[in-house]
Amino acid sequence: MMRHVNVLFQRLFIGVGLIFLTSGCTVGQADTATPAVSTPPAVTASPTVEQADAATPAASTPPAVATPPAGVSFPALLVIDTDQRTLMEYRNGQAQQRFADLTEGGTILDGMVVADAVVILQEEGLRRIRLTDGDSRFQSFNQTVRSGALIRAGDDAVIYEAKVDDPQAEFGVGTAIGLYRTTDDSMKALLTLARNVGVLHMTADQQRLFLLPFGQDPSFGTLLVVNVGDGQVLEERAIEGELFATISPDGRRLVTTSRRAASAGAQEEGVLLDYDLTAPSATPQIISLPKAPGHAWRLTWSPDSRALYFLLRPGDIYDEPATSFGVYRLDAASGVVEQVTETAPVDAFLRTDGQWLMLQHSGERRVTMINLATRSSTVVDLPTQAIVVGWR
Repeated sequence: MMRHVNVLFQRLFIGVGLIFLTSGCTVGQADTATPAVSTPPAVTASPTVEQADAATPAASTPPAVATPPAGVSFPALLVIDTDQRTLMEYRNGQAQQRFADLTEGGTILDGMVVADAVVILQEEGLRRIRLTDGDSRFQSFNQTVRSGALIRAGDDAVIYEAKVDDPQAEFGVGTAIGLYRTTDDSMKALLTLARNVGVLHMTADQQRLFLLPFGQDPSFGTLLVVNVGDGQVLEERAIEGELFATISPDGRRLVTTSRRAASAGAQEEGVLLDYDLTAPSATPQIISLPKAPGHAWRLTWSPDSRALYFLLRPGDIYDEPATSFGVYRLDAASGVVEQVTETAPVDAFLRTDGQWLMLQHSGERRVTMINLATRSSTVVDLPTQAIVVGWR
């Protein structure tokens, strides 16, 4: 699933020391009918052998789409059917185009629309599928990735964050980070860490990475600024947060989820902590949430960095509520939190292009698309085990 330079940290990361490493990669072919690609710059990858699901694929059901509101043109969804292992385009509930077969490359870990292509992270490498003509290229890692994510790094590039087996790491898991460009199909290793970290942001000059180390506890307390050239830590910022952290696309704001008690002995309530990364002070602005006690869940920035969208849920951040209060929006300039929709799934992956906000429901084969101008929404039923990588 896709992200704007943003990492959703619901899982627990395990962390220890930082090292630099670069290793080579080989380039594979997505399929025999696809032209071969020249060898790209060196790429990092990793150990572990996590086999792809060998179960017989089930027949997929085309999505059912509700009629969009009058005057609203519903976008076509780009969907990976992980049962049939294909990338498809669906418009108005009908399959319009089959772009590529994804049977090779191992388990599908993440996908994202980048410029005129879809980039897919798999356990054995990266795949690029061009939307104009369906051309598919696969570039192999030299080791197997156990899990990972893609993070946007400009209009034509994406960072891959790959969790790999590393015997030098305290808990045996490291993080390999690299950069892929769709314009020339180049894949470049940046660095490898002997710890579990999340990539939050890369500067526009591609010289620095902002990384969030995790221990066995879901809370975190340090933001690392790392030099891409040699892997050296340039700055360590003391921060505070639990579960979720995200940096705005312009690199100026860090927002985390946390908890605060209004007074001594009072119940802790969910808050957002808003850090100004351009200021030397590490003191965040504390943003209270409506409908206390409640907490923010899943954070995603608008591409222009003006708004942060999230689900608002009742209770403590570690509760498992049965309902949500809907989708909310933090205005970055004023700090005001306002409601976008009254209803929303209790858990969903969020993504926005500034015009539409997508909610891919967790545990359900369903997507809600919200038109941010009209606040109207449309629900789409997905094929079995589908991943929406974007829309157009």
